[in-house]
Amino acid sequence: MKKWKLGLVSIMGIVFSLTACANANDDTKALNKQIETKQEVTVKPTANKQFKLRDHVDLLGLIVTFEKATYLQDDKGDKNGVLQIAMNVENNSAVTRGFTTIDMEIKDKDGKKLAIYPSENLGEKIEAGMKVKGAGYFKVNGNGPYTIIYKDQDSDIKASWKVEVK
Repeated sequence: MKKWKLGLVSIMGIVFSLTACANANDDTKALNKQIETKQEVTVKPTANKQFKLRDHVDLLGLIVTFEKATYLQDDKGDKNGVLQIAMNVENNSAVTRGFTTIDMEIKDKDGKKLAIYPSENLGEKIEAGMKVKGAGYFKVNGNGPYTIIYKDQDSDIKASWKVEVK
């Protein structure tokens, strides 16, 4: 009888220990999620501020985030002939907003403007509360770092990013 009780107490002790570890693990996950949330700070553009990749920029409720810049091969076989800018655009305003890569101006390190490359460039009407992902494609004619200037369609607000391809 004593062995049975001792076995039951041992099993209960193991179960309680595992439960405590699982709760500690849940607490760690919650803390990590809070840290990630804090890192996603949204900022408004100012005249002299230049942003970088993964900055969340608020253009009157349209949150623009350029996620990644990469080179792609163009139709002539140049392996670094096209600059692809991957982006997320979220509409936090109360009305439908438009976003298109046509409103982006990209310049190389020498100030030469890159032309839009014909591909599936992002251009959307974004409903209130919705988020879209896409990319812009530009014909490379010089070296980076690149400067992206985006002018909001609904205002005179502009934002600028400095982007390097890695």
